Amino acid sequence: GEGPNAEVLKQREMEELEEKKKKRKRAAGLSSMKKIFESKEKLAEVQEIEEEKMRQDRLAKKAKLEEIKHEKHDIKSFSCNNFDLNHMRSKSSIVMCSGDWKDQMHPLLETWDWELFEKEIKEDNFTPKVTKLPSPIKLTPYHCETEIYEVDRNISDVSVALENVPCVNPLKPIRSKPSEAVMTAIAELSDERLTETSNITEKLLECDKIDMLPTIKNLAEVVKNIKKGKRERIAKISGLTLDIDRAKKFIPGQHVNTPQGPIFIPGQTVDTPAGPMFVPGLSVNTPAGPGLIPGHILNNENTNESFFLAGQVLQTINGNEFVCGQTIQQKDESYRFIEGQTVLSEEGLKFVPGKVISNETEDVFVPGQTLMTPDGVQFVPGQTLTENGNIFF
Repeated sequence: GEGPNAEVLKQREMEELEEKKKKRKRAAGLSSMKKIFESKEKLAEVQEIEEEKMRQDRLAKKAKLEEIKHEKHDIKSFSCNNFDLNHMRSKSSIVMCSGDWKDQMHPLLETWDWELFEKEIKEDNFTPKVTKLPSPIKLTPYHCETEIYEVDRNISDVSVALENVPCVNPLKPIRSKPSEAVMTAIAELSDERLTETSNITEKLLECDKIDMLPTIKNLAEVVKNIKKGKRERIAKISGLTLDIDRAKKFIPGQHVNTPQGPIFIPGQTVDTPAGPMFVPGLSVNTPAGPGLIPGHILNNENTNESFFLAGQVLQTINGNEFVCGQTIQQKDESYRFIEGQTVLSEEGLKFVPGKVISNETEDVFVPGQTLMTPDGVQFVPGQTLTENGNIFF
C-alpha cells in the first residue's frame, strides 16, 4: 500500500521519455515521406497538364490539316469504289451533314414593320461590307428525261435498303450492268431450281442457321471475296459459304451457265402476282430481321475486282431494264424506288440517290431524286441523308 519506490518511478520516467522520442522520430519520418509523395504528385500533375496541352495542340494541328485537306479536295472526283464518307459529311463539304443542321434553318419573315425596324436601329451610319456585285456564272443545263418506276410490293416487303449518304464532290458513275446472258439465264430458271432459294428466312430459322447470313457491315468483305466462296447447301438452300471475320457466312443464290462459263448469282426466290421469281441480291441479317438488298455483283474488267450494284429489273419506257437504285419505305408505308449509285466507303456499302445524265462528251452523276411535282414528274437535284433511321432530302 505504500506505492512504488523512487527507483521504479525514475525507471518509468525514463521509459516515457524514450517513448516520446520514438514518437517524434516516427512523426518526422512520416512527414518526410509525406513530402516526398506530395512532390511526386505535383510532378505527375504538372506532367499530366503538359501532356494534355500537347494533345490539344496535336488535335488543333490535325483539325487544321484536315480543313486544308478538305479545301484542296473539294474539287476532287471520287469513284464508287473509293468513296470518302467522312469528307462528304464534313462541315467544309456540306453544312447539312452536321447533326445540328436543323438548328440552322430559320423561317422566312412573313410581315415587315419598317417603323419598328427604324426604332430598333441604334446607329444611323452603316458601312456596307459588299462593295461589288457578283458576276453571274454561265451554266449549261443538262437535259434530263426521268420517270417514276413501279415496284413489286412483294419484292419490296422483303427488301432492305442501304444507308443514304450525301455526295458533294463529283462522283464517277458506274455504267456497267448485268449482261443479257445473265438476265436470260435467271429468267429461264426452272420451278425446281426456284424452290431451292425460296422461303429462305423460314428454312434458316427452322435449322437455327439465321446467324450465318452476313450483316450489312460485312457486305463489303462478302463482295470482295465472293470468288473464294465454296458451293454448299445450308438448310436445303443452294448458295455459297465464305469465311468472313473468322466466321462462316452463307450467301443464298443460284449457279447459272453463261457463254463465259458458270457463275454464281446471289439472291432469293420471291412469290409475286406473276408467280415465283428469282430476285438477284444480297441476303442480309439486320436487327429488324433478315432481308434482301436487290442488286447484282459485277466484275470490274480493269481491276478484276468484284463490286455490288443495288438495283432491279423494272418496266421502263424502253421495256424491261436493270435500273440502279433501291426501294425505300415512305411514311404512309408505301414503297418508292429511287435511282442512285452504290458506293464503297470506309464504313462499308452505302447508297447515293441521284441520276446519271449523259451529254455529248461524258456521263455526269447528279445527286437528287425523281419526284412528282405540280408540273409533273421531275428530277430534283439535292442531297439525301439518313439521320436516326429517317431519310431527309
